Amino acid sequence: MLTAVIRKELRALLRDGRFAVLAVSMGLLLAGLLVVSAQQHRRLAAEKAEVAAAVRHQWDTQGDKHPHRGAHFGLYALRPDAPLAAIDPGLGPYLGQALWLEPHRRNMTRFRPAADEAPSVRFGQLTPAFALTALMPLLIIALGFNAVSAERESGTLRMLHGAGLRPGRLMAGKLAALLAVVALMLLACVGGGLLLAAAGGLPDADAFGRGGLLAASFLVYYGVFAALALAASAWLSTSRLSLFVLLGLWVTFVFVVPRLGAAAAERAVPLPSAERFWGDIQRDYTQGLPGDADLAARGRAFEAELLRRHGAARLEDLPFGVAAVRRMERDAYADRVHALHFDALWSRYASQERWLRAAAGLSPAVAMRAISMKLAGTDLAHQRHFEDAAEAYRRQVNTTIDEWDAGHTRGLTSFDDRYADDALWRSVAPFRYAPPGAGFAWTAALPDIALLLAWALAAAWLCIASLRRLQP
Repeated sequence: MLTAVIRKELRALLRDGRFAVLAVSMGLLLAGLLVVSAQQHRRLAAEKAEVAAAVRHQWDTQGDKHPHRGAHFGLYALRPDAPLAAIDPGLGPYLGQALWLEPHRRNMTRFRPAADEAPSVRFGQLTPAFALTALMPLLIIALGFNAVSAERESGTLRMLHGAGLRPGRLMAGKLAALLAVVALMLLACVGGGLLLAAAGGLPDADAFGRGGLLAASFLVYYGVFAALALAASAWLSTSRLSLFVLLGLWVTFVFVVPRLGAAAAERAVPLPSAERFWGDIQRDYTQGLPGDADLAARGRAFEAELLRRHGAARLEDLPFGVAAVRRMERDAYADRVHALHFDALWSRYASQERWLRAAAGLSPAVAMRAISMKLAGTDLAHQRHFEDAAEAYRRQVNTTIDEWDAGHTRGLTSFDDRYADDALWRSVAPFRYAPPGAGFAWTAALPDIALLLAWALAAAWLCIASLRRLQP
């Protein structure tokens, strides 16, 4: 009986003029967005590869100079985009894609075209993810708002009752038919996005795993809207009233709650200005962290310890490059100060994310948006993973050069001396970033997935509760 109901509902959907118009419109919109986004994804990847090669060539061919001046020439660490970033660019335009690596200082990411925009704007970007999160539920509402009320108004509901069809099976059949139609469009979008981003090749297993999890999450998300549409259609007396209520919920879920949640997060957990952030780091470095001496006193104590340890009276008499050893000591303290302040900044980002997650209790779209970004690898957790890897590489490069400097000189040297050449620069290994796997994304998305499942259970309960209203 259930199979017969599903077939009947699918035939009714296909014969409905609304479905043809809406499905074709949504299909064309998604196809256009995917093609444009995939082209941009490939172009950015090619530009990053070109920039990385050019920067590395410049580094390798600096010529003869003081090793510390060579270290200050610096390197760029460029973050590679995952294939699913073509579907959901997430926070990438806001967090930057490249890090400038230099001695003494941990930098912020650069190249953020949306740096001056409010975080709430990201909920309105026209991307494939926005179409899937915001517009596809509208299609579900348009197809399902009168799924039951139209049967009641036309009198066919009485005929179905008379034929012995149970209300639960009727509702389950309508829900399955609606989700089957949406699932086809969803799979075409996610699969097409992966293939387009891979430029016709096959994505790797990690991309397939993330794509599968993303498609399953979207299907649960659409199930929430489909169940709400059927419940409203069963509970409310007319199709028009059902449509008004569902449109109100759609606007609230997709636009109102996300923007209010972002504004509340910014107000509850404000971020420090760039001037204050770097000023605090400079203060703690020069004046010392609580319990530590200032920069000058730390330097005098370190030099005195060097002389005592090696039994020398002057720094010039030490059997290694004093300036390089002194830099390593200062940089170790600077790294400690930077780590404290950057960890505090990431904690504030995480607190803002928790505020947004609280808003997901009022909107399944907020939970779905977070899941989409995390599985696409364009969220805060993936960004921090990249920046931590780049910071570890920065320290490794500077330590390598300073150790070489300390081992190839004696006493104090002048910065005008040129005793390093291309052999030293080429001995520094290139930055090779290994993005985290699907398990990392799954773990990061678990709280949001739990919220989405809670929404699915609530919508299913409403749908079941509406069965008592399923009377002719």
